[in-house]
Amino acid sequence: MKFTCPICGEKTFSPLLKARAGGMSSSGAHCPSCGGRCVNGKLNLIVNSVTSGIACIMVFVTYFLHTNKTQLFLFAFLPIVIALVFNFVFNMFFGKLTEAIKHE
Repeated sequence: MKFTCPICGEKTFSPLLKARAGGMSSSGAHCPSCGGRCVNGKLNLIVNSVTSGIACIMVFVTYFLHTNKTQLFLFAFLPIVIALVFNFVFNMFFGKLTEAIKHE
């Protein structure tokens, strides 16, 4: 399964390369064919922000409401790990690649 480069129109991005391309504020990943930089689009930005925000809220709530180490692990550490894994997988398979705005 390959994803289409928005610059040259060829299917050159593997899922792993697409996941590591980064978000709208990053400089992106190079297309193996044309050398242009591509990033994950706005849908990925929105989903990553929402899931990371939910995980952050869970950490703050856990800090103030729970004292047990098991509860801290379940409600603070695990949501962060789950959000990171979910965001990585979402970036891998969903959303569109767009041309990078930031060129460094």
